[in-house]
Amino acid sequence: MPDQDTSRQARLRNILREEKQRLWSELRDELFRNQEKLNSQFDIPQDIGDMSMLDVLSDTGIALADIMRERLTRMEEAEKKINAGTAGICEDCGEEIDEDRLRVSPYAIRCVDCQEKHEVSSFRPKSTI
Repeated sequence: MPDQDTSRQARLRNILREEKQRLWSELRDELFRNQEKLNSQFDIPQDIGDMSMLDVLSDTGIALADIMRERLTRMEEAEKKINAGTAGICEDCGEEIDEDRLRVSPYAIRCVDCQEKHEVSSFRPKSTI
């Protein structure tokens, strides 16, 4: 059984590393390549419409970078769990999170069932009675 745990942790580490590299690459592309292209297209804004478009595109890039930063932060937390030997364990029920789920979301902290319960309770309308 310990060999299975070690093997699982190694697979989880690889999944996390691959996703982290992909996100860093996307973030670099968004911040540098796309911004250079936008800046060259709108070097000298001609009117208020051009200036507004530049603001919207800039805000979109910032929002996307913020989303990626949040994912990278979650991955750092998952990496700490891997080092502690607790990665891939649901924080609610304590069962192992399926590896297929972790391939999609390597920083998942809940199994599918617990995540569904969490989402249902988070989005349930508040009673006004």
